[in-house]
Amino acid sequence: MTEFYQKKSLGQHFLKDKNIVKKIVRVAEVDENESVWEIGPGKGILTEELLETNCNLTCFEIDEELYPILEDRFGNKIKLIKQDVLKANWKNLVSNEKIKIVANLPYQITSPILFKIIEFSDSFSKITIMIQKEVAERIKSSPNTKQYGALSLKMQFHFDIKYEFTVRPQNFSPPPKVDSAVISLIPRKDKPNLENKSSFWQIVNVAFQNRRKMLRRNFRNLLNPEKIVLLQEKSGINLSKRAENLTENDFIQIYKSYLDLK
Repeated sequence: MTEFYQKKSLGQHFLKDKNIVKKIVRVAEVDENESVWEIGPGKGILTEELLETNCNLTCFEIDEELYPILEDRFGNKIKLIKQDVLKANWKNLVSNEKIKIVANLPYQITSPILFKIIEFSDSFSKITIMIQKEVAERIKSSPNTKQYGALSLKMQFHFDIKYEFTVRPQNFSPPPKVDSAVISLIPRKDKPNLENKSSFWQIVNVAFQNRRKMLRRNFRNLLNPEKIVLLQEKSGINLSKRAENLTENDFIQIYKSYLDLK
């Protein structure tokens, strides 16, 4: 097999525990002939287990030194896309058939991948990913906690989220400095239907712009003081609160009232 040296610049921490790999695939519930994406297959420990399900597997790999390793191991059993997944044309890659993602994500692309997944949330039936434990906890967090923020709200708006299990550093080569976690994301069937999503997310982003400030202060970037008073009256939400104190429904009430005031 071709000799390979891991690259710090790509955040390569390869899983080495086959029991964890089996657990990930079991959680992902991959069916025969199902379309599956793996992002960052590395040397292929998860790839090998996924192929045991007889799925149709597409692997995205950015590191050209890994291409011969993956091709030697798997040949035409996988579709290998030799490209940065963030630069790939997802519109051309998704189809009418729902896709599953099963991946040990490189740490430094976690956030941009999550935003890509949000953008194409309707294209996936289930997403099972391993990410930093801290990020997993933030995604799953509830209002009135320090971890709760715009990313929590955005992920929970689009997905039902389940924290599956924790993975310790010693299960990787080389070991990362933090714990990892496997989470499942299932597109929400009860996702709120908003006619002007850009306005809704503008409100959310402005609200969390400065976490320490009250909403009325942050909303000065959107409305004049008189309209902020009206926004509180119409929405019924106390704008002396901070963004981290608001639920999804609270933000929807503010959004609806904001549209009436524009």
